[in-house]
Amino acid sequence: MKKKMKWLLPFLLVLGADRAVKILCGEMNRVLIPGVIALKSAKNTGMALGLFQGGVWVILASSLILAGLCFFLLRGMNLSGWAVTGLSLMAGGALGNMIDRVAFGYVVDMFELLFMDFYIFNVADVGVVAGAVLCGASLLFRPQDWSKK
Repeated sequence: MKKKMKWLLPFLLVLGADRAVKILCGEMNRVLIPGVIALKSAKNTGMALGLFQGGVWVILASSLILAGLCFFLLRGMNLSGWAVTGLSLMAGGALGNMIDRVAFGYVVDMFELLFMDFYIFNVADVGVVAGAVLCGASLLFRPQDWSKK
């Protein structure tokens, strides 16, 4: 794979998995692993942790800014390792949820943790959070991943 396109695989994996799971499982309500995780269809008009409920335009703008910033960094810096993967995961997740917001005015969430009281989430949310954790870890432990061009 070309050096400039190393971000594409994680980006497409998150975006593709998010779209596929939402299409295949978005309306299901069933326990997958008793006491651990269930599918529970939910329409989320807010963003992470229930912030900005009903603020579609604010959330859409923030998703667009996040995805744009990720792509800007991916194109503008000579990134490697965790930095590339983290930014790619965040961009894929942001775009996955942005597609829902544009198409429906809400995001389809479906994963419910049964062992704790937590928000219902989707694959795109996991991509954004995992990407942010990877970016933070790379800034702390692998700053060489963030070299400039």
